Amino acid sequence: MITKERHVADVVTDIPKSADIFRKYGIDFCCGGDVSIEHATSNNKNVDLETLLSQLNSITQTDHTGNIDIKYLSAPSLMQYIQSRYHETLREEFKNLTPYVTKLAKVHGPNHSYLLELKDLYTKLKQTLLQHIEDEDQHSFPKLIKASSGNYTDNLSETIMSLIDDHEEAGQLLKEIRSITNNYQPPLEACGTWRLVYQRLEKLEHDTHEHVHLENHVLFKKYQHLL
Repeated sequence: MITKERHVADVVTDIPKSADIFRKYGIDFCCGGDVSIEHATSNNKNVDLETLLSQLNSITQTDHTGNIDIKYLSAPSLMQYIQSRYHETLREEFKNLTPYVTKLAKVHGPNHSYLLELKDLYTKLKQTLLQHIEDEDQHSFPKLIKASSGNYTDNLSETIMSLIDDHEEAGQLLKEIRSITNNYQPPLEACGTWRLVYQRLEKLEHDTHEHVHLENHVLFKKYQHLL
């Protein structure tokens, strides 16, 4: 039974499908997920607490990752999963999506200035996330793996806090992108490229939220005893 006292992030960790419900109501389960469900809904006019709890408790408690129970993976295995599931696909998506964002701004930006701002926000997000995952692959994750094997480093806390700061920066950019795109709803006159960009940006937001949740609320918690 999920109660109002449960923390949002913990619910998503135990029942990944719950992320879809929290997302529907605009409830942050990533950087802001360490609050109770009651607190998360206290100032949210879009959702009734009892309705939310009813929907959460109706979920079939299965994991999107098939036979993998993410929270029970060792830290090194979880990092490997994150790299395969999110880092590799993120690099590929940015490579493929960037030309469409550039084209949209070039063709429609002169008459819709917010698309020029969208391109700038997207570029900042791309730079932030690509630098972030490169740091994780080359420096931060190897350091965490060493710590898992008993080779504790004095600046482990600093390393984790730096990664969390990156997550918060990316989260803020995603909020701005969602706002400027009217929750990814293109105008009636939008062309195919316009609609494609919005659809893929929303998917990018979805994957990034899951990515951040796994790191902030599953991976990093495995190191709390060392901090």
